Amino acid sequence: MPLKFEVESPKTQSTDAVKALLAYKKVASDPLPQEVSLGGGRLVLVLSNKRDAYYTATARACSCPAATYHHGPCKHQRKYFPQSKREAEPTIDLRASLPGWRGPDGQRANGPVEAI
Repeated sequence: MPLKFEVESPKTQSTDAVKALLAYKKVASDPLPQEVSLGGGRLVLVLSNKRDAYYTATARACSCPAATYHHGPCKHQRKYFPQSKREAEPTIDLRASLPGWRGPDGQRANGPVEAI
């Protein structure tokens, strides 16, 4: 029977679950660590500000409320999985590429302007 692995969105973990994990790995859990890195740095458990849960953060998703609300990378993803900045694409002057006529002052205009 083949092993089936289903990928879902990350789930927030209770502090008790993380304490059990740390006990299994024989790591001290008193006081609670701010973050626990797993999977060679591919997954990080981050302690919430209330200290009642751990958010699961990966490069693609995070279980914190901010990531859910903003539909994008949250502060945990930006901190633990920094993305390289894309090179700036050259800007295109859209106005210069549009057809139109030159106004009396030599500026390009795209049609008559009516007084309101």
